[in-house]
Amino acid sequence: MQGRRLKIAQVCPYDLDRPGGVQTHVRDTAAALGELGHVVTILAPKARQGPAWVRLGPNVTVLHIGSARAISLSGTRFEASIAWGYQHARLKAAMRRGGFDVVHVHTPWAPVLSIQAFACGPGAKVVTFHDTPPDTVGGAISKTILRGLSRLLLPHVDVAIAVSEAPRSHLWAPRTQPIEITPPCTDLRRFAAAGSVDGRARVSLLFVGRLEPRKGVRVLLEAYQRLCDEGLPVTLTIAGAGSEEPALRRYVEQHALPDVRFLGGFDDRQATALYGACDIVCAPSLYGESFGIVIAEAMAAGKPVVAAANRGYRTLLQAHSDELLAPPGDSQGFADRLRRLVLDGELRARLGAWGRAEALRYDCRTVAPELVATYRRAMGLSEAPSTEALARAA
Repeated sequence: MQGRRLKIAQVCPYDLDRPGGVQTHVRDTAAALGELGHVVTILAPKARQGPAWVRLGPNVTVLHIGSARAISLSGTRFEASIAWGYQHARLKAAMRRGGFDVVHVHTPWAPVLSIQAFACGPGAKVVTFHDTPPDTVGGAISKTILRGLSRLLLPHVDVAIAVSEAPRSHLWAPRTQPIEITPPCTDLRRFAAAGSVDGRARVSLLFVGRLEPRKGVRVLLEAYQRLCDEGLPVTLTIAGAGSEEPALRRYVEQHALPDVRFLGGFDDRQATALYGACDIVCAPSLYGESFGIVIAEAMAAGKPVVAAANRGYRTLLQAHSDELLAPPGDSQGFADRLRRLVLDGELRARLGAWGRAEALRYDCRTVAPELVATYRRAMGLSEAPSTEALARAA
């Protein structure tokens, strides 16, 4: 079994065409496993009509199963997905005929495609948890519910993974089978090629992500306003789209903030150029971050990142917390850290170089072989009786 090529099902509960960290993780994981010679099928819903089967690259195909509907909750937008009728029959047939050695389910709490695939699929079961509820009353209730659900799910899982301590901390796990931490498998090679712009008079700040309340862009604008009021030579580019964009644009107009650009949506190919054209990346997300793929991308591009000290972002930036992390929602603290970097080009260069080296820990070429070892271990632990009951219930 040690060197055998594996057949792997990666189950994503979200439309792969919608921007998001889980989608990026799943796509990059599949591509990295394919490069290692393994055969990967991604099962994911589709919000719009399209072909059922799509080839993404060598050894990697996507099977679109079920429909996805957008839902807004706790200041963020996600999807509920389900396979029913002929779609559920197609899911059961694909899992039965696929001959998968491993079924790797992401975000099992997202209703309900992940659990449907989990129940239908033979082979070893691996689950990755991405969810980090906010530190609010509602978040505390969510954590209690998730801990209870994990008691029901994890006895049927061969290996459980969390992308950081943030999602692991509120889950229950058997003593004999702790939840492992494996960072998202992200292809950072294209960002390592990002260049830099030297000799310009102004320092360029960049935000990349969805424009929704949870992402804290309003806090960034307040911090930017403080820097402008002090006469610092800065510009701000906001790359992304979302429900909060009209309110953010109104804030810029009402406060006459200079040199703020809204770029709207963008694709992966444009992201490298965005990082290359900036001096500092800003990540002010208030809560709900389990890791921070955008931060890893910026680090790989050699750019310093000023971020909110939520639990996920601390995973990447704790080594330079004084320079780079501000309390979530604290526009003054965010402005203070930006100011120091704006005024000190040598500090920007030093922290950028540190980030570029640190990001290698999260690159797919580092993480994918570790994931394969996890799969092989899961196959050794897998026992048919632990999954037959679930399969019968599908």
